[in-house]
Formats: sequence, C-alpha cells, structure tokens
Amino acid sequence: IYEGEVVVIVGPSGSGKSTLGHCINGLIPFSYRGNMKGSVVVDGLDTQKASLFELSKKVGTVLQDSDGQFVGLTVGEDIAFSLENDCVSQEEMKKTVQQVADIVDMGKLLKSSPYELSGGQKKRVFLARALAQEGEVILLDEPFTGVDVKTEDAIIALLRDLRDEGKVILVSTHNLGSVPEFCDRTVLVKGTVLAYGPTPEIFTREKFEVAFG
Repeated sequence: IYEGEVVVIVGPSGSGKSTLGHCINGLIPFSYRGNMKGSVVVDGLDTQKASLFELSKKVGTVLQDSDGQFVGLTVGEDIAFSLENDCVSQEEMKKTVQQVADIVDMGKLLKSSPYELSGGQKKRVFLARALAQEGEVILLDEPFTGVDVKTEDAIIALLRDLRDEGKVILVSTHNLGSVPEFCDRTVLVKGTVLAYGPTPEIFTREKFEVAFG
C-alpha cells in the first residue's frame, strides 16, 4: 500500500476484516492471543517487534464501537488524549486540538460531552483524534455504520482530502454501496485474501459471488 492511497477491505461479517486491521495497528499480537505467521510492516516497523506505542504513532484507528472509544469528558479532552500522553505543552496541545477539530467540522463543539453527539459527529471526533496523533495511516472499521447519507458523503469527502495530503486510508467495511466511489484498491477477504487489486478489477460479479454467496 502506497502513500496517498485509499484501500478498502471488503468481506461479509466474520470474514476477517477486523482481524486484518488489528494486525496492521498492532492490537494483534499485543491485545489478542493467537498464532501469527508471516509479517506486517508499517512504514518500516515490523508490528511484531515494535511496541504498541510506536505503532500508535504510525496508525490512527477509528473503531466501529463509538461509545466504547471515548476517554475524555469533552470532545476537546478526547481529541487531546494522545497529545497528553506525549507530554505536549498546553499551548501546543490547544492549538493542535483546534486545528484537527476544525478539519472535521467539530471545532465549535470542543466543550460538548461526547455522549451528546450524533453517530456521525462521534466518528468525526475519532477521526480528529487519529489526526492529532500525526500518523501516516488512518484505519477505519465500518465508518458508515449508523450514519445517514449526508454524513457518509461528508466522511468520504474528508477521506479524499486526507488522501490528497498523502495519508494512507484503510477502510474496513461490508457496506458495498460507497466503496467504488472513493477507493483506489480493494482487498476482498473471506477467511483469506480472495483478491487484491484496482477496485474496478475486484468489483466483478464472479468475485463477489464467491465472497458473499
């Protein structure tokens, strides 16, 4: 996967999409037990040899479970979480939080409780937190679940902007409707990688009958 690409991991429920994502962000092998063969390298780091802290600086993750991810009492505190862990100064922290919040159109809600937000706004907060980490890779697990069409379009527009800035965007989803519109390449999985390549080549009836049939 190259700089400035959007790659979508597609497959039915239980196919291994989230497992593949967890291998990339380091939750496997650090948080989930099991046997892992081969290797995963993210921006020069071997995920089995690097620490979870090192990987978190490379990969910002937006998980599917919205409410389970909040760590702050306000939107601003939540976005600032990784910066506080890095002992960033208060002045620099406030500046960064405001900047990334403005990017995702949440700059006016920094003092709001995360639990008062809509599903789409919650996902924007997680995106802002991922951006605050300044990682080169952003991994999103089912980002379109529980959001309306307008919010979905806004998320896609934001991902396009981030891609244009050179970020690598990885999206794990079973929502096929939005996928062809904004991704460069597609990984089709069902217990293993069935196909990987440019999206038009992967989105064929034959391949999807094998995966979803």
